Amino acid sequence: MSKRTLPLWLRAGKSDADLKKNVQCAVVAEPLNENNKPAVPAPEEEPPKRRLRSNYQVEESKQPDLRVEYLPFVSYTGAIEYYTTFQDVAFSCDQMTQWVEQQQQDGRPIPIAFDLEWPFSFQTGPGRTALMQLCAAPDRCLLLQLSCLQKLPAALLQLLYHPRVLLHGVNVKNDFRKLARDFPAVSADRLIERCVELGQWYNRLHGTTGIWSLARLVEQVLRQRVSKDKRVRMSKWNVLPLSDDQKLYAAIDVYVGQLLYIKLAERQRQQEDAENSAPEVSPEIERKKY
Repeated sequence: MSKRTLPLWLRAGKSDADLKKNVQCAVVAEPLNENNKPAVPAPEEEPPKRRLRSNYQVEESKQPDLRVEYLPFVSYTGAIEYYTTFQDVAFSCDQMTQWVEQQQQDGRPIPIAFDLEWPFSFQTGPGRTALMQLCAAPDRCLLLQLSCLQKLPAALLQLLYHPRVLLHGVNVKNDFRKLARDFPAVSADRLIERCVELGQWYNRLHGTTGIWSLARLVEQVLRQRVSKDKRVRMSKWNVLPLSDDQKLYAAIDVYVGQLLYIKLAERQRQQEDAENSAPEVSPEIERKKY
């Protein structure tokens, strides 16, 4: 506690008793901190600001958290047809082309999941395209070993360019460009013109703008997980024959791609049906609204 001394002009004409009384009145009690120094008073709290009224309220769309660790892994038990020679690759593609032409889809294209695999080295980078995967039906996947071929069979090109075939996948456009760089007979632009990028299709249907990988899109749409074992994913896809793990890994990639296409096509049909069934509003009602 500190004492303040009266100035001289206050002492004039004052007795000792009066001065003592004035000194006692001039004593001011000030709070001290732990260092015996006057403490700085805390600032006064400002009253809460009043919010302006508004008729517009922003509602955040809350989606339930997706616990990936609880999702089951994709299981594939269908047929895996694996071909390694030029003649076998050509024969299998010719058989699939005939199957496409026999399908009755009312003029609609036949969706076929498409994917590629190639070896990768941190010293030399990506290698030449080694494997092509195709899936036209969920119970049958086609694996074509391209690493042993100098050029692609004409039957394979005929299948890829077929007017009724609709190739699709995740990041499929870059796969077409990769295939065209390794096999000059392939026209990447021709394939890109008629392909479907599944990630972009999902964004259009759901009003999102995300960049999707195959694994994330499978988790979001199919509520399953794709095993991306690095030992298999980074394996030597150009070494024959492929192991059973490699074959299953490659088949699952196009298998889930075909399932994704089916799910997204169903979602699009539901949206179109909802739009077509919505009652039309007459122009008079529209004018009354505004």
